[in-house]
Amino acid sequence: MEAHVFDTHVQTQDSRYLHFDVLIARKDVDLAMLYAREWLARNGVHKADISQDLCHFCHSELASQEMVSAMSGQGYFIIPMQGCEEFR
Repeated sequence: MEAHVFDTHVQTQDSRYLHFDVLIARKDVDLAMLYAREWLARNGVHKADISQDLCHFCHSELASQEMVSAMSGQGYFIIPMQGCEEFR
């Protein structure tokens, strides 16, 4: 299965910078943004806490079994990076 990677950057109202990738099965920026906000909300960062966000398609890659399982179950897989250490 191919995973489309959306490079996601979020600046919060309290000046935190969060960088993570949203992997989904189809190239759909609106869907990637929806999943990014859903994941952030599950981790305590709500829409009102976000001052700026950016999500853009950067590449596609072959999904690992872990990614396929997550995308089949919840629609997406997240790779947390900068500022997301507490969300891992």
